[in-house]
Formats: sequence, C-alpha cells, structure tokens
Amino acid sequence: MRTRADVLAELVEAQMKKPNSWSSSMARTGRISQLKSELNALDAELYTQVPEEPTIVKEKRKVEFVINGYKVTVEPQF
Repeated sequence: MRTRADVLAELVEAQMKKPNSWSSSMARTGRISQLKSELNALDAELYTQVPEEPTIVKEKRKVEFVINGYKVTVEPQF
C-alpha cells in the first residue's frame, strides 16, 4: 500500500511538470485529479480510525490515550 508521503511526492512532481501539448495537458490534469482522489482516500482512512478509550488516572489527575500508535498524556500544570 502506498503511503501518504509517496502520493504527495508524486502529486508535487506531476504539478511541477509543464505540459508541451494539449493532450499532455489533459493527461497531466487527469493524473493530478487521480492523485488528489487517492490522497483524499488515504486521509479519510487515517481519520476514520477509532481511537482507543482514554485511561484516566485519578490520583495523579492525568489522562492517557493512544492516537495512531502515539501515547499522549495530558496532565495539569500547577
């Protein structure tokens, strides 16, 4: 499966390449549209993942949860 970075790199490359004829312009426009659709699909998949329920530690007054494999801890500053 292609990563978001791969699609973004190819999209930038396609946008930078200037067409030299009408047909290459149409092909370029179609490719850019396809890459943007693929990027939107990857973003939708990434943001529709359900995060785990947060763990609340009451004695230390902090909240811990995991988002996309990263552990996030929120605690008040006194």
